[in-house]
Amino acid sequence: MSFSLKRGQRRLGPRAFFACILSIDLIAILAIDMYAPALPSMQETFDVSIGYLNLTMFAFFFVSAFSTFLTGPLSDCCGRKPPLVLVTVLFAFSSAGCALSPSVEFLVVFRVLQGASVGGVQTLATALIQDAYAEDSVQTAMTFLQSLVIIGPVLAPFLGSFILMATSWRGVFAMLAFLGVVAVALALLVSETHEVRSSHNGAGAGVKESLRKVVHDCGALASTRSFLSLALIMGFAGVPFFAFIAAVPYILMNHFGMDYFGYSMIYALTCLLDCIAPFVYLALSKRMPDQRILRMSFVLIGVSGVALLAVGEISPGVFFLAFAPYALSEGVVRPLAYVDLLNQPEDRVGSASSLVNFSYVIITAVATVVATLDWPSLIMGLGVITLATFAIALILYFWGQAHRGEASRDASL
Repeated sequence: MSFSLKRGQRRLGPRAFFACILSIDLIAILAIDMYAPALPSMQETFDVSIGYLNLTMFAFFFVSAFSTFLTGPLSDCCGRKPPLVLVTVLFAFSSAGCALSPSVEFLVVFRVLQGASVGGVQTLATALIQDAYAEDSVQTAMTFLQSLVIIGPVLAPFLGSFILMATSWRGVFAMLAFLGVVAVALALLVSETHEVRSSHNGAGAGVKESLRKVVHDCGALASTRSFLSLALIMGFAGVPFFAFIAAVPYILMNHFGMDYFGYSMIYALTCLLDCIAPFVYLALSKRMPDQRILRMSFVLIGVSGVALLAVGEISPGVFFLAFAPYALSEGVVRPLAYVDLLNQPEDRVGSASSLVNFSYVIITAVATVVATLDWPSLIMGLGVITLATFAIALILYFWGQAHRGEASRDASL
């Protein structure tokens, strides 16, 4: 594996730069679910319903979606580094606030701030890689980014479980605050990758102009059916995974009676499949077109939904095997879509990154609420959500393909 930078870094080489961006992204992603093993005990401690406690997760994802949308144009106007430093500082502060929260309501407020910081980090990481690397390195770098960041959710339940054995959920957020300080230090090592032209009207006017531009660019991108359909497919493809994140602590620990370690093992195996999948995509992309890979992924999603409904409640192992085809397919769809969707002119990369991340996070945020509705069984709910994802993805795929066919016919006339 080799990387070549088209914009040099003063303190970091091509691989060190990638490792730095990846580490910041990983630290931010840990915040998604490091505290997930503690959810059942937190429910008892705070004496609230599953749905109410899951506001801490829904609020995180919902605000993260808007943060991804706003960070893109801000970074187009002010450069990538200042917002990167700002969001890492916010991450450290909000994580400390979560650790000190006296109630669920305070925890929700600080999770909102944490979600804003994580959304910003994810958008900036994507844009930084697109800015910095030469064209022949972008696909490899993006594939590694979309796969290795899954190490965060893999490590998170293990790390969270070990912390919970020694302390409480507050210790989990204290660890995130410490890692946030590390992320700030890494952000300070990064050199600017996006040249900003000076404006005589000041930074405020520049941000407004950049916001207007991103709204215009996003409108143009969204009006392109092939772009919109693929962005929505990527978003809906992630719905069962985020439903899994929200529901699996209760499924494994309450329904199946597993301990922290058993929960961590099942969760880590699922995330490892999602982590390996982008490398599967990288290998398959050299032998077959992306459209065929996409169709194969849809089949796996459908198989997983049927399996969850049919046999998912038998045992933890069977539950894992039923969900595994979906985890593999989601990990393939994500890098495939990112590479295609961010193949935009240089002045639209920030806007495209914001729109893609916004649509992904806002759709998957809803999944955390739907997953914890009053289902007869949370496993049944996850199966229904997975089958619905299969149907929606197919509809979006044929909708986008119909437009491509029309465009091809028009071009030939």
